Amino acid sequence: MSLEQQSQPASLPNPGEHWGADHYDEELERYRSRTTRSFAEWQRAQEHLPLGVCGNFRVMDPHPIFVNRAVGSHLEDVDGNDYVDYALGQTTTLIGHAHPVVLDAVRRQAEKGTITCMPTRRTADLAKIVCERFRFDQVRFVNTGSEATMFAVRIARSATGRNKIIKFDVCYHGLSAEFMLGKGVDNLPPWAPAWMTKSRWTTGIAEKHYEDTIVAEYNQLESVRQVFEQNPGAIAAVILEPIVLNNNLIMPLEGFLEGLREICNREGTVLIYDEVKIGCKLGLLGVGEYLGVPADLVTMAKSIGGGFPIGLFGGRRDLMQQIESGGVVHAGTYAANPLSLEAAYTTLTEVLTPEAYRHMFALNKALADGYREIIERTGLDAHVVTVGAVGGLFLGRRPVATRAEYVLTRLDKWPTYWLGMLNRGIIPQGSSAEDNWTVSAQHTEEDIERTLRAFREVAPTLA
Repeated sequence: MSLEQQSQPASLPNPGEHWGADHYDEELERYRSRTTRSFAEWQRAQEHLPLGVCGNFRVMDPHPIFVNRAVGSHLEDVDGNDYVDYALGQTTTLIGHAHPVVLDAVRRQAEKGTITCMPTRRTADLAKIVCERFRFDQVRFVNTGSEATMFAVRIARSATGRNKIIKFDVCYHGLSAEFMLGKGVDNLPPWAPAWMTKSRWTTGIAEKHYEDTIVAEYNQLESVRQVFEQNPGAIAAVILEPIVLNNNLIMPLEGFLEGLREICNREGTVLIYDEVKIGCKLGLLGVGEYLGVPADLVTMAKSIGGGFPIGLFGGRRDLMQQIESGGVVHAGTYAANPLSLEAAYTTLTEVLTPEAYRHMFALNKALADGYREIIERTGLDAHVVTVGAVGGLFLGRRPVATRAEYVLTRLDKWPTYWLGMLNRGIIPQGSSAEDNWTVSAQHTEEDIERTLRAFREVAPTLA
């Protein structure tokens, strides 16, 4: 599931009897029979691991798949089942699994050392590539997206001398205390994700850590204006996913980002784009370049590492100088470690080329067009949204731009779709309706055809 911090297992909702529970039950039993070794591994893991996994979002009903190998665009589980993978490690492996060019580069570096906590030439090499490619003045490297967003907010607070930040109801920014809250809402449909009803997404955090975070509504500019009116001169930063990949795939409405940019300019507030998930998936540049609305600071991770852990925050020089002159301390033992640097440098210079993007975008279009044709032919109440190399199926015809519209889609139908595709050798998105698909540099036309054959069988069970 998308909210990686969930404190409860990511159980699939129980489909209602009125729309075809028989199909769900059939898929459930088929899944169990195909994954007996995964079930055994899960039982074994629970003795020493809470929930039997490391990361609550990895739990699913009736049990998770345990992976044996992941190469190219495919996964193989411990039962020997082969899957075309569009989840790609929570959207991380845009270049595909175990890309040979990246693995070769990392092997060469590993022979020269794995970590020294000292700078190497590749540190400056990668910084130069990143700044030129994503239009940053300066950058710092970290290990995860959570670290990147945490440091970006610290930079903003130091630069403005303010404490409060604005985040949005459908956006996820990692595990820092200040981000672990939402806009809890009552009277949601029974199939709505449990986290949407909560204003606090986890226990174990002191209430004082939430006091300076205010939650606004994505694509609702008036909700942002109200926050500024109620907190004059107090907002250090506005942080958001410019394209939301935490609730499937939600695009910004016309004028929304422009409005945020105007408000932040007027109020002296730092605009931060969290591109941890969407980063690299639109092409060679950053999201701000494609949407025409630049941010002041940007955070990235996942796809830039080619399957290895790395993240970054970067942007305007006067803001990044808070590390030199403003007192912001950025440190991390594994930050800019040689293996991750080499993987990221090779990914950005040798793998994510214009040719690779043409390949991914063409396959993503073919996948989406095929889904749409099947939806139309079966009369399924659904629609597909894509941008760059990502996309997602919404089980509803209405466009989705806000949380209120998202929860009106038939999320209760998702378990049958998910298990149905899984049983036919396809990991169609993540394990939750809140996830999306990514087409990697190693997917093939045959993968697309296999996926569409599976969806042709599953779609009528949902219609």
